[in-house]
Amino acid sequence: MNQNPTEVIFDTFSLFNPISKVRYKNPTLTKGCLHKNACFEMEDALNKIQNNGLYQCPHCNKVAMSLNDLVEDWRAKAYKEFNEYVEEVTLIKGNLVIKYIRNKTRYMSFFTQNEYMNQIQQIFDRATKDTSISSMIKRDLEQQSQNKQQKINFWSFCLQDRVKITIPVRILRCNHYECYELTSLLFYQQQNRKKKEFLECNQPGCSNRLKIAHKDYTKESDTTSNQEIEDQEKLLDIQLLFSGICVDQDLLNAIKISNPSSYKFYYNQQTEKIEEDLNIVNNQPVDPFICKFYEKHPDLQEKISYQEFKKSISQLAISVSQGDLLQEDQKLSKQVALYKYRNYEVDMKDKFTQLIIEYPIRCKLCTNLEICMDMRSYIAEYIYRKKISPAKPFCCPLCNQKLSEQILKMNIVNYIYLDSNMLSYMFKDTSYTNGTKIFQYQGEQYMFQEFMDRQKIKRENYVAELRERKVLFKQLFCIINPNQRIKQPLILQKCPDKKMADFASFYEELKRINFDYENQNLILCRCNYCNSNPIKTFVGNIYFHEAFYEALNKFYKIKEMENDNEFSYQFEDTEQMSQVIKNRIPTANSKIKLVQNNVGARDASNLQNVSGEEGFLDLMDDDEYQQIFRKTEIQGYKYHTQSLKQNIGGIDIDYSQQGIKANVKEAVDKMNQNASQELKKYSFSVTGMTVELNREVFRQNQGTFTYKQQ
Repeated sequence: MNQNPTEVIFDTFSLFNPISKVRYKNPTLTKGCLHKNACFEMEDALNKIQNNGLYQCPHCNKVAMSLNDLVEDWRAKAYKEFNEYVEEVTLIKGNLVIKYIRNKTRYMSFFTQNEYMNQIQQIFDRATKDTSISSMIKRDLEQQSQNKQQKINFWSFCLQDRVKITIPVRILRCNHYECYELTSLLFYQQQNRKKKEFLECNQPGCSNRLKIAHKDYTKESDTTSNQEIEDQEKLLDIQLLFSGICVDQDLLNAIKISNPSSYKFYYNQQTEKIEEDLNIVNNQPVDPFICKFYEKHPDLQEKISYQEFKKSISQLAISVSQGDLLQEDQKLSKQVALYKYRNYEVDMKDKFTQLIIEYPIRCKLCTNLEICMDMRSYIAEYIYRKKISPAKPFCCPLCNQKLSEQILKMNIVNYIYLDSNMLSYMFKDTSYTNGTKIFQYQGEQYMFQEFMDRQKIKRENYVAELRERKVLFKQLFCIINPNQRIKQPLILQKCPDKKMADFASFYEELKRINFDYENQNLILCRCNYCNSNPIKTFVGNIYFHEAFYEALNKFYKIKEMENDNEFSYQFEDTEQMSQVIKNRIPTANSKIKLVQNNVGARDASNLQNVSGEEGFLDLMDDDEYQQIFRKTEIQGYKYHTQSLKQNIGGIDIDYSQQGIKANVKEAVDKMNQNASQELKKYSFSVTGMTVELNREVFRQNQGTFTYKQQ
């Protein structure tokens, strides 16, 4: 009989015998034992029964009279699931995982709250072969029958915060192999659900996203709700997040059976399983960094065996990879963040082993973020110094700054961190993985890719909102640098005129303020609004204009139009079918050139078209517009605006509380009647007009007001 602690909600248990400090040979309990945190050896129990006729459990005094009164403890099954180096495990809703070492208050509190615990089992139950990494790789290999790649590697770092993954979860509809750590997603939602509706997938090239809030709280009024409503909304958000993720069971199994400090995995095409990527020498796994460091120090070999040395490094590596130094030290976190979008080079040859760095690490006092060491090499140096000269201070081998007066009193985990920026991209760089010793960190390129993947106005959304598919693009020069033609368009979404910037000029502005846009005044446009509202975050402020980018790429290929200051583009259902409209049409008379009537809508999403045969725009639901018609008091009398009249370009425009009306048909007829004989000779005819008004129209043109006394 197997005893499985499925009823345990959240706890941590040791797999080792507390006395011998090794695993049990045959972990056993009596049928009456209810405890899960301790057991005994079957051999000891059988000897007692044979000699004394019974065995009394040393932990709860339950008695066994024969072999039939004994059951296998849950550890027997756990020994098959976990690597021999795993000493403790965390049990969550009956599911065993490697012990969490993360900050308990920040990350572990989720596992003690009912609203989370009721959802956790669902993501384990939702795990299927179709959503597992091994199935994804297998499908990719089948679709690429000519693929000659023998080994498919990947790394078990969380895409959100680059910590070592304990419970791998996949956002539904993500097609990449990389995953997220469950606690990282839960913490992210807790911190951001009131600020944003979605988490954008952090994998380069992926535009998928996870909904973390059931509504956009930023659009809600600031009225405070009672605690019952707040709890209900929080529960809805939690349920929504969990409905969009699932556990990757194949990767979870591989993580459990691997060394707790291991991050490298690969897909074994023979077994069709995910396995730890190891260097095998004489049928034994060997870590080249630890081995080389150990071999170079004969004095260390006299103090500690290789296996003990390796185990010590592995245990510290677990804590570093799951540590929270960047979260705890906000100044350090800011320093690392400011390097995220820089361009720089890193020498990837490890200082002590001369091997190519795989896990870039440095201490919290290092100011030059363009140098690093491998984590195992750094920890090895710390253990070496601790064994050889325990009373002396410890200095960082990278920056030579003193971290502690006495090495025995320090915990290295509190001083070093993995570079999350480099981990995001270094293994995507083929030249690096092929052994190049210099890693080119291309922050500018990574940033532009992020805009293209996640921070953009999508083509399909833009085209779907067009009233007509032909668009006149007039903003071809960058608002930051007027001499720079826009090639990679960014739209300033909150700018009243929706001004455009070129990404290259935008990047130069970021360099000018040292990339610290959260604390420096990043002002790209000098209109009244933009000048008084510096950009502190890109979300909601700056977006890549995918449709304009498509149009620009085709426009710049037409040589005869390269000096034009505007152009029209006909959007169709697909990019292939869409095309630039050449406005100039040559005629037989070389002295006369006709210009096509450009009836395309101007590209500016803040402009509103007055439509219909006579032109009417219903604005009864527009709060900003309705403010004009609200009552006001002048010299003791109450008034309200009844109407506003303007004439723009020969079109009479009436503003009333119901909306805006422009007699476009009358203006078109009048223009055709007044056309000169010269124009009529060329069959000139105005077929339609569009009136476009922006939000500044009432401030710039007051018109004539008619007041009615109340």
